[in-house]
Amino acid sequence: MTINTNLLKSKMALHGMTINDLSNETGLHRDTVSNIINNKTAPSYPAINALYYALNLSPEDGKDIFFGSDLRNKKV
Repeated sequence: MTINTNLLKSKMALHGMTINDLSNETGLHRDTVSNIINNKTAPSYPAINALYYALNLSPEDGKDIFFGSDLRNKKV
């Protein structure tokens, strides 16, 4: 899964959060947060949920960050 890292980083900046801050807020390991932000690791559902609430994302933001158009348009 590819996430929209630019949008995720912009939401972090709007909240004045660093990777360490986000790690502390979500309970995720700092390396996990870093790997998600740098698209090295696909986030699990619990990680998506934790990031969603820590950054106070709207449903639209969550969809745009974690479920990009490439995933939404994929036929199964």
